[in-house]
Amino acid sequence: MTKNEIVKFGEICREVKLTTKDPISDGYERYIGLEHLDSGSLKIKRWGVTKEDNPSFTRVFCRGHILLGKRRPYLKKAAIAEFDGICSSDIIVIEPKKELKDLFPFIVQSNDFWDWAVKTSSGSLSPRTKFKSLSSFKLMLPDKLGQNSLLQEVIKSDQVVKTTDQLVDCQETLIEAQYMETFKRQLGIFDCKAYPTKIYSASNTSIQPLRELISKKPQNGQFVKKGSIGEVKCLFLNVVDGYANPYSDEDKRELISCSQSEFEKYSLKNGDILFNRSSLVKSGIGWPYIVLNDSKPSTFDCHIIRVNVDTDKILPDYLYIYSLSPWARKYFLCVGQTTTMTTISQSEIENFPVPIPTIEHQKEIVQLFSNLFSLKGLYKSHIKNVSKLSSEYISKALKVN
Repeated sequence: MTKNEIVKFGEICREVKLTTKDPISDGYERYIGLEHLDSGSLKIKRWGVTKEDNPSFTRVFCRGHILLGKRRPYLKKAAIAEFDGICSSDIIVIEPKKELKDLFPFIVQSNDFWDWAVKTSSGSLSPRTKFKSLSSFKLMLPDKLGQNSLLQEVIKSDQVVKTTDQLVDCQETLIEAQYMETFKRQLGIFDCKAYPTKIYSASNTSIQPLRELISKKPQNGQFVKKGSIGEVKCLFLNVVDGYANPYSDEDKRELISCSQSEFEKYSLKNGDILFNRSSLVKSGIGWPYIVLNDSKPSTFDCHIIRVNVDTDKILPDYLYIYSLSPWARKYFLCVGQTTTMTTISQSEIENFPVPIPTIEHQKEIVQLFSNLFSLKGLYKSHIKNVSKLSSEYISKALKVN
């Protein structure tokens, strides 16, 4: 290309539709679900092991392909595959033209592209886009010199993101070490023959099932119907994001309508603990979230179980922190039942074993981990801001006037 040219998205890439009937025999050791893709990030940091989880996925991707989440495109999920594997049918596998392979991932992460994906998606509660719709997105592609200049600029931003991402990884390692120090050394939590469905303590810390710590029976969410109250937010927990608070993140909520009675029954309150009760991949099951703000009306959907605790026995923040621990994660992975989806039942939530130190000790643990999580949050916020500026820059450079 020797001059600026208006092109369609479908002219600079193609959709890959390779499949496999036996991924293990064909050598595909890892798989990717929507849970493994982070909003706004080109890096894949998590994946599932095919042999262990035996997912029903058949779609094949190869190293260098772009994996784009077509379900709820407002989540802005697209990443570069760094290995061969299989993925969910809710992911579009895209191969860019060879001459654009370096610049292409940044085009996909531009604001205008995602705006188009959202605009052309269909469905109400769970909108989906498709490659045919994305193919008609128009952009002004510079000549080769302009492409190289644009690439050098966005690479600078990407390097900042990658460096800060390393700090996030270091902070996660520190958090993991703190879990060992706090719960294993101080509280004396250790495994037993029945682990992970049971744990014991070498100290005087009691271990109680969650059912002994709640103020009322856990509640399953549901999709609410159109009614008279008007638009509110519906919280979806289809994204594994360990220490984030999705309640404050607009990208993880969706506008719906519901009646007054439905809203009163399913409205979220400050201090609610939410567990992801169903997931397409096993690693997504049982992830906890805590509602830290009830200033905006929100409800929760059928993939979620809400737990309200007896605050005389356990602090909501403490339960949230412990539910992210290695012992808790192993419990949920153990009790999860897999058919087409992995699910946990209300009774399995109620049987979840939790160590209960004194309220004062719980407060100390909450303060310690809150500081660690906050620093990680600052790093992630910096990544988000830099990525946003980069996205705006490339959108402006490629915009069709």
